[in-house]
Amino acid sequence: MSPQSHSRILIKHFLAVFLPLSAFVGSVVGTIYYQQGQTEKIVLKTNELDKLDLETKVISGDFHSVVSDLIVISKQNELQKILEGVDGEKQALSREFLSFSQYKKLYDQIRFLDQSGKEVVRVNFKQGEPEIVPEEKLQMQAKRYWFNDTLRLNQGEVFVSPLDLNIERGQVEQPLKPMIRFGTPVFDHRGQKRGIVVLNYFGAKLLNNFNQASANVPSQGMLLNADGYWLKGAKSEDEWGFMFPDVYDELRLRKNHTFGKTFPQAWQQISQKESGQFCKGICFALMTLRQIPGLISKIGIY
Repeated sequence: MSPQSHSRILIKHFLAVFLPLSAFVGSVVGTIYYQQGQTEKIVLKTNELDKLDLETKVISGDFHSVVSDLIVISKQNELQKILEGVDGEKQALSREFLSFSQYKKLYDQIRFLDQSGKEVVRVNFKQGEPEIVPEEKLQMQAKRYWFNDTLRLNQGEVFVSPLDLNIERGQVEQPLKPMIRFGTPVFDHRGQKRGIVVLNYFGAKLLNNFNQASANVPSQGMLLNADGYWLKGAKSEDEWGFMFPDVYDELRLRKNHTFGKTFPQAWQQISQKESGQFCKGICFALMTLRQIPGLISKIGIY
């Protein structure tokens, strides 16, 4: 047998053994990589839902704390004495509100309004220096939506406003001051509705807690209202578009810039679900909060 023939026979035997073995090894390696990829995907999805669950608990905890404060304020003995017509109790209630504001540092305003919408007692936080508002500067708030919505409630019920930006003299206050208003009606000892108590809660506290719960994770956390506007987005210029209806941003009206217009297919699913995960080119996880009217989907993009 010639050397060339012998070489060809060896090559054929080598290929007959090597190719099937290579295919087998390749399939095993491919299976391992696939299973590893699937495992990592499952871990990623689980971590994303866990993160959103943590954010939900943080926000819910904030809300329960504020509602508890509101109920305590509405049951103040000094407030009940004012409703009974006892002289001198307005000053006492003002001092109670002032101490509460100084201690809590969570509320831009603490107010008691009578059933006509007139402020009876108001304390302003005033950038960390709380003060009692003098009587001549107390305002009529009968036309404010939060007053009327709160006054309609029954005993023990709580009004919660949407998370938006504070308005002063018809303009968005600068620097931006996110705000949520919590209110509950006040009743005298005869069960007659006599007014409301309102806490203006610093929404920045909620947003900061949301940011902290989202820290140190690779995905992008977002907070949306029910109309798909960003309350917390990847970029600050994406946020609060509904508060600036006449402002142009990058040659577009900010009020037209929503999550739904940026991710229309994703928003179609998000707006119809309470929670879940799906991929539309980008993978999304979401959970929805119903404590704030019109709020809120928390979105994780990963």
